[in-house]
Amino acid sequence: MLAVPLFWKIVLPDVGELRDWVSPGLAAVEDLHVTLLYLGGMSAIEAAAHNGMSAEECQLSVEALQRLEGTQVDVLVTAVVRHPEVIVAQVKLPNDVPCAPCPHLTLCRSPGVAPKFAKEVVQDFQASHTFELSPPKNLQGTICLECGSYNHPVKNDISDPTMFVGRFLRVETNVRSSRQTEPTGHATFLKGSNEDNQTLANRLATSIKERSAGPASLKFKARVQAPGKP
Repeated sequence: MLAVPLFWKIVLPDVGELRDWVSPGLAAVEDLHVTLLYLGGMSAIEAAAHNGMSAEECQLSVEALQRLEGTQVDVLVTAVVRHPEVIVAQVKLPNDVPCAPCPHLTLCRSPGVAPKFAKEVVQDFQASHTFELSPPKNLQGTICLECGSYNHPVKNDISDPTMFVGRFLRVETNVRSSRQTEPTGHATFLKGSNEDNQTLANRLATSIKERSAGPASLKFKARVQAPGKP
């Protein structure tokens, strides 16, 4: 088993009367927290897709959270959403705290319900009752990284060829809708003028066309985009 980063969170040690929001058949969540960014032992591309971000946005969020680790922040609870399977609090966070869309605080849930169901409830109120808090309740928590065990090798930004950032070039593949979808991606030069970058891009595309790399069973293609595009 390999210990890996699972998710960034804001730990909330004291939520006061929010603990009173209970319902028969639902179990109270012991480790109350707001998930900021879920990593789950996934590759950079997979984690970005899971959080509804581009790979670059996800990487920038990770770097910002690393700088904020251990920082105490305010969490504003604006409403409580009650569903037969889960009770969730809607929250607002400071603008400088990176977070995936729809931040929330799960108060209690049915034992047979996956944690991610709480986000679905916050996004879709059709089967829920929403109770606005007036005034909103202010909580304080600490930003930290939750780590845990994972039972298979983990990709990361260094060893994962789907996401590479070097001194001069950033290479990134696009998320595929299925295994049958043709893999695509793009490379962006990070330094130099537009004219120099176009020259380098043309040379790279020509070299790939004349002498392709990789397994013989795969055809590697490259084309040059107009300036300003990836």
